[in-house]
Amino acid sequence: MENDNLVRRSLRWGGYANIVGGVLVAVAYISHPSRETPEVIASQYWLWIHVLFVFSLLFGVFGLIALMGHCLRKSSVSGFFGYVIAISSLILIFGLNYYETFINPVVAVEAPQFVNTYGAGLTIGMVTALFPATGGLFVIGYILFSVDLLRSKLLGPAAPTLMIVGVLVFGAGLSGFFPMLVVQIGAILFGVATAWLGYLLLEAASGQSSQPTQ
Repeated sequence: MENDNLVRRSLRWGGYANIVGGVLVAVAYISHPSRETPEVIASQYWLWIHVLFVFSLLFGVFGLIALMGHCLRKSSVSGFFGYVIAISSLILIFGLNYYETFINPVVAVEAPQFVNTYGAGLTIGMVTALFPATGGLFVIGYILFSVDLLRSKLLGPAAPTLMIVGVLVFGAGLSGFFPMLVVQIGAILFGVATAWLGYLLLEAASGQSSQPTQ
């Protein structure tokens, strides 16, 4: 019984993590400034938008762990690798976002010419190659994991399908070949899918709690 209670709590908190993370990533991208000048990057608005990013990534990691835990018994090898790749991509993105949130605003004040040259930091040294590679890992990981969710049928077909569509649009937007509007649409689709999966985890937790104990 104690193990059952632990599973229900894990599902419940994982559901909340996905809901909060999904909402935060959508709001952050919708609200993201269109310019990356020293004045914008040094502003409080920039700071708070990127703090939302930080928390969306943290909640995203915890949410993925809960989703994997719920679907583990029906997970395939490709789904497990997708899960590992997706979490790895979030951790790598967190590193860049940490710089954008807590370091670049200081640089924008102390060395504005550096920010004029490198913007938010995506063109600094190896980051020029690392960021697109991380985006590729994000897309591949989430697609493999979402396909596995579809195959398992534990959380229905709609939310995982929306996740696949959202990740593809999101990844295309972040590639740099499309305007910011595509990034925002992708972020909204991805955020809605993430929150939806969180809601389904809450339903799964409620279903387990309504089952009679042995």
